[in-house]
Amino acid sequence: MHLRRLSLAALLLAGGCSSSAAPSFVAGTSPSAAPSVSSSPSASASASASASATSTAAVAATPPVAPYVDVVSGTADIAAIQKATGQGDFAVAFVVADKAGTCTPTWDGTLAIGNAAVRARLAKIDGDVIVATGGATGTYLESVCSAAGLATAYGKALDVADSNHLDVDIERPVDNAVVSAALAKLQKSRRTAITLTLPVGDGTAGLTSAGIALLRSVAKAGVTVTVNAMTMNFAADGDWGTAMAAATEAVHDDLASVWTGKSDKQLYAMLGVTPMIGVNDTGPVTTLSDARTLLGFATSKGLGFVRFWSVNRDNGDCDDGTLSATCSGVDQSDYAFTKLFAG
Repeated sequence: MHLRRLSLAALLLAGGCSSSAAPSFVAGTSPSAAPSVSSSPSASASASASASATSTAAVAATPPVAPYVDVVSGTADIAAIQKATGQGDFAVAFVVADKAGTCTPTWDGTLAIGNAAVRARLAKIDGDVIVATGGATGTYLESVCSAAGLATAYGKALDVADSNHLDVDIERPVDNAVVSAALAKLQKSRRTAITLTLPVGDGTAGLTSAGIALLRSVAKAGVTVTVNAMTMNFAADGDWGTAMAAATEAVHDDLASVWTGKSDKQLYAMLGVTPMIGVNDTGPVTTLSDARTLLGFATSKGLGFVRFWSVNRDNGDCDDGTLSATCSGVDQSDYAFTKLFAG
C-alpha cells in the first residue's frame, strides 16, 4: 500500500488527540523498557489478580520507521533490505532542480524524474513511499520555482513514486512565502501529507531561526505538517545518544511556540527525528547504543515517526571510522540500524 491512499484525515486525527502527560525519558532506556500505563483490573478478577493487573506495565509502541534511501546511486539493495529486516516503508531521496537551475524536478539534478532505473528501484518498495526534496546538495526546486510551479513539480515527483507523502528537507535559505503557498496548493488539491525536515542547532538550541521562520510561515498558510528534526552534525557535550534526545526535546519546545493551542501529546505526535547512523559529516558518531537511546526517547514521548540517514550506509563494510556514503564507519552487522529502529 502506497501513501497515495493516506488521507490527510490521518494527520488531523493525530493532531486531535487529547492531552495527557508525556512519560519521562530515562537516558539509555531501550524501547522495551519504556515507561508505560498500568492496566485496570476486570470486575471478575480476584483481589490478587486485580493488584497484579493494576501494576502490569503495557509496553509503548515504537514510532513508525521510514529510513532514507538514496535511489539515485543504486547502492542499496531494497529487496534484500526488506527481506532481511521486514522494513517496507522508505523515504526516497532527493528530488531537486535540473543542472540548468530551472523548475524541472529531477533525481539529484542528474536523472530525469521519470528515469527508468529509478522507477524500477521504487517499484521494489513493498510499503509506503515518502518523496524527499532538497537535502544537502544540488539546486533546490524551492529556490527556483514560483509557488504554482513548485506545487506542480512536487506533484510530478509524487506521481512517479506513486506517493502522496512529501518530505521537504530545507537546509539552505528559501523564500518561505513561496514554499508555504506551494505546499498549501498541493495539500488542498491532493490532500498530501507533508513533512518539513529541518536541521537542529548546537546543543539544546532546537531548530535554527530560519527553520522556525519556515514553520511560522506554513502555519500561517494553514498547511498541516509534521516536523522532522535532523539530529546530526551538531555540536554537543557528553553522551551522543542523550544529546540527540535533548536536541529533539528542544524542537518540541519550538513547535510549542508556533502551534500554541496544541497539547504536549499533540506536539510530540507531529514531531519526528532523523539521526545520521555511524560517522557524521562533522565528527559525531551515532553508535547502535546511541540509536537505542534515541529510540527509547522517541518511544517514551510518543513521537510521530523515526527516520535515519541512510540505509545505503547501514552495513559494516568500513568499521574504521571512515566517512562514506556507502557504509557507516562503525562496527556493525548488515542492516543493524534498520533492524533496531524497525523493532
